[in-house]
Amino acid sequence: MNIGVLGGTFDPPHYAHLRIAERSIDQFNLDRVIFIPSGNPWQKKDATSYRHRYEMTKILIGDSHDLEISDIENSEKNPSYTYETLNKLNHPKERLYFILGSDAAINIKTWKNYELLPNLTNFLIALRSEDNIDILKNNFPFNYEIISGDKLDLSSTILRNKIKENNIEVSELPSEVLIYIKENSLY
Repeated sequence: MNIGVLGGTFDPPHYAHLRIAERSIDQFNLDRVIFIPSGNPWQKKDATSYRHRYEMTKILIGDSHDLEISDIENSEKNPSYTYETLNKLNHPKERLYFILGSDAAINIKTWKNYELLPNLTNFLIALRSEDNIDILKNNFPFNYEIISGDKLDLSSTILRNKIKENNIEVSELPSEVLIYIKENSLY
């Protein structure tokens, strides 16, 4: 079984996350993509609680047969490290694909044990609108494949600001996620 892993803070999860997962399934013949919200995103300050990020991600993926969610990183006490998570998944490297945006990819050398990641997984990278192949080639030290399609410029940071300003568009975030955000007074 070919499995994609899409980890992240998902604060909040949005349509770009969904599109990246769906494109990965289509383009790389993945059987499923597992969304893994980070329990304690050590590189991000003031993240929304894990429980809320997990629930919003669950709402985002809905009842899709190709997408699932894992709570493997559900500890808010201990930092979440990709290397440890992929080890816990214990899936054969030749059938495991780690999906990430180019913004995360170009900073991978700041991750704990990043140099060991190619022993555990293959890399699929989606270019963000502000990035290009040259930036990726100069900053990402491993082999990878590009997830093709329009560059996605949605960012959780921008969406949080738009939610605060009540300026969110239906093309950015599922209405069910927005309802959850409002019901729980997030952002």
